[in-house]
Amino acid sequence: MSVSMENNPLELGRPVTSKRKFKDLLLQKDNQCCADCNAAQPKWASANIGVFLCFKCYNVHRSLDDHISRVLPLGDEWSDDDIDAMVEVGGNSSANSIYESYIPEGYAKPSPDASQEERTKFIR
Repeated sequence: MSVSMENNPLELGRPVTSKRKFKDLLLQKDNQCCADCNAAQPKWASANIGVFLCFKCYNVHRSLDDHISRVLPLGDEWSDDDIDAMVEVGGNSSANSIYESYIPEGYAKPSPDASQEERTKFIR
């Protein structure tokens, strides 16, 4: 008896696609909250920074130039370049291990109920 494996690229020896890697990244526990304030269920991402964002933090990132933070909704179709950039960073934990190491003394990560002013100060 023969079983078809055409729907499983790993079993056929084909590489995993960028879109599949992105979906796997979305499922990681640390990416189930906003990278900046830890709010649950982010609906946005900064592709070039490689983090997932809530709507309130997205608004701050959106005010930055695209070369600083290129924000995209998770429900839209993404270009392969944006997906590859996001996957390369590895998500919230990986990006935050870099960016949060540069937080000056006296700055605290905002909470999900932080004011827009607090978010802006932290993100900028």
